[in-house]
Amino acid sequence: MAKSASASRSEVSEKQSERSSNAPVFNARHRAIKAAVWKNDTETGAMFNTTVSRSYKDDNDQWRESGSFGFDDVLIVAELLRTCHGFIMREMAKGNSESAQG
Repeated sequence: MAKSASASRSEVSEKQSERSSNAPVFNARHRAIKAAVWKNDTETGAMFNTTVSRSYKDDNDQWRESGSFGFDDVLIVAELLRTCHGFIMREMAKGNSESAQG
């Protein structure tokens, strides 16, 4: 019985690690607007991409996301992207210092 419990725990941890590898490495949020930073490891080093979305409820009360922003959202999007830029710069600096040490 212990073996089956152990096997199922390892399967769960594998699934969680797979899920976490597909998760953003950083999120910044203000109300309904979210910016996410994604990390992709390449042969030449880490590459970062950013996505921005706005959450809303449709007519059926289901949550949806859109990449369209109104006038009042534009400065918020800019600030979220500035925050993401700072995160990416810190991560790149960490990567450069680690490669210089190793």
